[in-house]
This record gives sequence, C-alpha cells and structure tokens, in this order.
Amino acid sequence: MSIKVFKTEEIQSQWILGGPIKRIVNAQTSGAQHLNFSLGVFDPGQGLRTHIHPISEEVYFVVEGRGTVFIGEERSQIAIEPGMAIYIPPGTIHGVKNTGSERLTIAFFVAPGREPSKEV
Repeated sequence: MSIKVFKTEEIQSQWILGGPIKRIVNAQTSGAQHLNFSLGVFDPGQGLRTHIHPISEEVYFVVEGRGTVFIGEERSQIAIEPGMAIYIPPGTIHGVKNTGSERLTIAFFVAPGREPSKEV
C-alpha cells in the first residue's frame, strides 16, 4: 500500500442518507483497511437522516458552519459549531442537519467502516 493524496475539491459528492457526501478515503479509493473518511458539505436545511453503524465508531468534526446533531432513540439534540468533535459509539443512532444560515462542513471519520450504514 502506498500514500495517497486527495484534493477534496476534485471529488464529486454522492447523495447518501439524504445529503451530499464526498467519500475521500476508503477501501475503494485508497485501499484503507480500517478507516473511512468523508466530508459532508451541507447547505442550510440539508443533512443526513438518522442511521447507525452496527460495528463501527464515528467522529464528527465540524469544520465550518452551525447545525444540530441528533443522538439516540430519543433524538437528543446537540448544537454544533466549528471546532467541535463528537464521538459516536457503535450502534448509536445519529444524524445531522444544517440549521444555520451558511454552509455546514463536517469531516466524518468511521472505523473500521466496513459495514454499510443502516437508516433508522
């Protein structure tokens, strides 16, 4: 395996779980075995529907913008802003929505990231 360099502006977004996601590092793009890294760039009102990763854990890192993360069966709300990181254990229901007036950019780190997300 060798080092891979990606320019995020050259990666096309895919519509995943109701929102635009740039899948940057994964087994298909880099040969990564234990990590998926994606970037969500959400306009106001956009986001990801609630879902779980049965085996994988995830970290959301807010790069820019403001929004709301929904966690757990009760969909508890966490207001997010730039510089925040949220750790999400395996099997935890979670989703996000841009509730601000500007673009919301979140870096998603999922490990090991081998199983598909399950919408709930």
